[in-house]
Amino acid sequence: MNLGSTSFKFKLFEMDENERCLASGSVESIGAAGSCTVSAMGRKVKDACACANHTAALELCMNKLKAQGLDVHIASLDAVGYKAVHGGHISGAHPVNEELMREMERMTDFAPAHNPVYLSMMRSIQAKYPSLVQIACFETSFHASVPPERRVYGVPYEWIEKYGIRRYGFHGSSHSYIAWKMAQASPEARRVISVHLGGSCSLCAIRDGKSIASSMGATPQSGVFHNNRVGDLDVFCLPALACQLGGYENVMKLLAESSGLLGLSGVSNDMRQVAYAAAEGNAQAQLALDAFLDTVIGYIGMYTAYLGGVDAICFTGGIGTNSAELRKRAAERLTFIGAKADDALNSQGFEGKFSTSDSGVELWVLETNEELMVARGCMKMLQE
Repeated sequence: MNLGSTSFKFKLFEMDENERCLASGSVESIGAAGSCTVSAMGRKVKDACACANHTAALELCMNKLKAQGLDVHIASLDAVGYKAVHGGHISGAHPVNEELMREMERMTDFAPAHNPVYLSMMRSIQAKYPSLVQIACFETSFHASVPPERRVYGVPYEWIEKYGIRRYGFHGSSHSYIAWKMAQASPEARRVISVHLGGSCSLCAIRDGKSIASSMGATPQSGVFHNNRVGDLDVFCLPALACQLGGYENVMKLLAESSGLLGLSGVSNDMRQVAYAAAEGNAQAQLALDAFLDTVIGYIGMYTAYLGGVDAICFTGGIGTNSAELRKRAAERLTFIGAKADDALNSQGFEGKFSTSDSGVELWVLETNEELMVARGCMKMLQE
């Protein structure tokens, strides 16, 4: 399960040797008039709905699966897994219990848009379905292999131990899937940079299947700027902004909801709309596109240095898989590492390698599967 503040997404897996996805779906606009979409048994159904909370969304989706002929109900599940965001010192896949929820509560200031909604559902499920096993698979887990010198900020050391002020890294489910997929697709590519670009964006340097760097830091807000979140920002701007914009809380809200592509372009938080506006001559939209790409290229350069060279760069996420233009422009900026894109392959909208045969680095586009990695984490915990 993947929870947003007003959204619920899921995939239902039968974790046999084929790791079959039996169904998927989503509920939008939880807490108001919204919609529910469920795909199962070769059929996709979308209806209007009104769900008071995320537990109600889960129940609605399960009932719709039964109506479509899939013999499944909540009591028949072996477990529900959460693509949980921030667990502080808790990493990996863990059963949801009081200790885990207390640590998630402690880290709420680091993930205010994520942790509260997960905690609310965990407690609701615990109360309503006490025998149902709940497992939290934290997005920070894949980055446990990042070396110590790359996990710290230049802050008083006691802040690390007392307050958890360090780099954690996120999007672990996506980057770990890309690491696994690339090991299958191109086993000789030991040094990989995973470029997850979507509503939320991050890059990850991967050596021999393990993360050695992540662009996200203590919170998912940092690194490359996102659709409406700021990304990296000099913290010493905050006092001046707080004076001008009605206080610290209002500034933080603006940085989290009205920044990134939306704030810089002044057009939209949707890359497609920003690109359209830029093509129509909107200079501010063009600046947003240029700055977004420039930040991505900067991280690729940094991670090439960390890896001591790079064998493959893989684009994923909604923007990474759908924007052939962005991939083309990125390849043009990466000639310093010998990157050459096959424009015909790149524009075909397929999964696979789109670099030329004489490219100095492999260029790939792969659709991520974060839910599968959560399901695998759940299975590993259940089998322990």
